[in-house]
Amino acid sequence: MELTQPSSFNHVPIVSIILPTYNRAHSLERAIRSVLAQTLSNFELIVVDDGSTDDTAYLVERFGDSRIRLLSLGRNYGAGRARNKGIEAASAEFVAFLDSDDEWMPRKLELQVARLRATNDPRVTVAYCLEDLYFEATNNKVQSQGGICEGDLFDHLLGGLWLSTSILLVKRSSMVSIGGFDESLPSFQDYDLCLRLAQASNYFVAVNEPLAVRYCHTDSRISNNPTAALRGFQNINHKWGSVMKSRLGATTYDRWVSKSLLRIQDIQVKKAVREGKRLKAFRYCLAMSRFLPFSVGALSRGLLLVGLGQDSYLALVRAKNSRVAQTS
Repeated sequence: MELTQPSSFNHVPIVSIILPTYNRAHSLERAIRSVLAQTLSNFELIVVDDGSTDDTAYLVERFGDSRIRLLSLGRNYGAGRARNKGIEAASAEFVAFLDSDDEWMPRKLELQVARLRATNDPRVTVAYCLEDLYFEATNNKVQSQGGICEGDLFDHLLGGLWLSTSILLVKRSSMVSIGGFDESLPSFQDYDLCLRLAQASNYFVAVNEPLAVRYCHTDSRISNNPTAALRGFQNINHKWGSVMKSRLGATTYDRWVSKSLLRIQDIQVKKAVREGKRLKAFRYCLAMSRFLPFSVGALSRGLLLVGLGQDSYLALVRAKNSRVAQTS
């Protein structure tokens, strides 16, 4: 990747924010507004349109902010290529990533940049933060429970620590040195990126508070696509499985495989129920039993979902969340 300096800027921003999007105009405005609300205002926002056919371009242009650039790829390549094109076009010392259906808290960039600049250790090139999860189907926000790790995170990542792209701030030079995102991966791109950064002796620091909200929904997001999730797991297992087993032991590796395959099975159950194929969903639930004891919770939820159907199950979850909120 080659460094390019955009001619439209008369200043050098501190952070280049890369926001890839594909047919998400309905949530893109929320993401962009959360960027414009940042207390650190010296940034450039590169919206990478990965072949959208909706009114994404019109929405971006409507903001009329000179810090925003629209980079149109012409057709849909995938999130990995879109992010890498954004990195190529970036001009700042740091790059941050925001998914088009997520949002940031106002001090996200300010606190992460301060955290990176507070150290004299040249190995420290990545800052992350905590994030809250918002489940749109049940209107339920799950707050981060806290807890961070810093320094050499390679073994922590191999052991299951997951850092999503929307909570990362990375020195651009470090991203370039490892070749950016692996475009061959249909999923697990953020996990693979962090592993390669850590393997290349990049140290991590953290802001111990939730500065991002990740929205979880049941549309076409890659994380809800069982075929892409399985293919991504197979690729990740091929790349990192032997390393995980040799460094952390067979038990940890087997646990990771079980939980990864269980997650894919859970996606299959939800997809089958949405399509009205309850018998198929029930068979996917039964298949979870081979992942016991890790699958107890997911198996119980899956059977309840199959028995009640999606609408009744979601109504039950909303009622439960409402009772919890009233008593807290």
